[in-house]
Amino acid sequence: MKLRFSDDNPFVADRDWRWAYGYEFIADGKSVLDYGCFNGTFLKKLGASGKNVRAVGVDKNRDIVEASNSPNIIHIKDLLPFANESFDVVTIFEVLEHVHDQAFVLNELHRVLKPGGRIIISVPQQYLFSFLDHGNWKYRFPKIHKFWYLRKHSRDEYEYRYVNNPNGLIGDVDKEKAWHQHFKKEELFQLLNASGFSVINVDGAGACGDLINLLTFAGLGFLFPPKFRRWEDLSFESRHLFCAGEKANRGTRVTPRPSS
Repeated sequence: MKLRFSDDNPFVADRDWRWAYGYEFIADGKSVLDYGCFNGTFLKKLGASGKNVRAVGVDKNRDIVEASNSPNIIHIKDLLPFANESFDVVTIFEVLEHVHDQAFVLNELHRVLKPGGRIIISVPQQYLFSFLDHGNWKYRFPKIHKFWYLRKHSRDEYEYRYVNNPNGLIGDVDKEKAWHQHFKKEELFQLLNASGFSVINVDGAGACGDLINLLTFAGLGFLFPPKFRRWEDLSFESRHLFCAGEKANRGTRVTPRPSS
């Protein structure tokens, strides 16, 4: 990883590299929208960090939004409930790979971002060990996944989360996508450019994290202590892909609602 973190970065200690990266591109006094914020953990830590920001989060998972019980976290279906040019910064951490209509989401983020505002993205990167990503096991081996899931959960829970989810998801991925995508750098750049963003920084972390996770699952986690994991994350740029961009001065885009 090329970026060197500031001493006050609150995400470094927990090895939250995607959030640590984002923190470095958010200045005091800015308004921040976190797209796909889940339960708002990033926003809470950002607010507690001492940075003077106005932060709002949105997520498609109504269950998680309601459980968060936070007025700053809003459930969405498609279009964002904000006026044009409302935010200085938008973040989208480990979300785009779950999204079916990526252009729609990026166009909406472009719409609500102020001219010259920043977008900060993290996604899984396409690399040597991408095929070991356990997030895709349920799609590659659905019968095996169902068998193991039902050992710990009820059939109703399985049906709710993976078959008939009212939020339009399979697990945490859009039903129409049903795959945890890994991106090449050029692929992400093209998506950003097509939606009116200019890339200003790109970075990455890790080299064999998915292999380490598999070996840890197999009971060999003792071979990879936290100091080694930290070194492995910060010494390479292959597994995670981080990118910061700016809204190009091309006017505000009108985002068509996706067809149902």
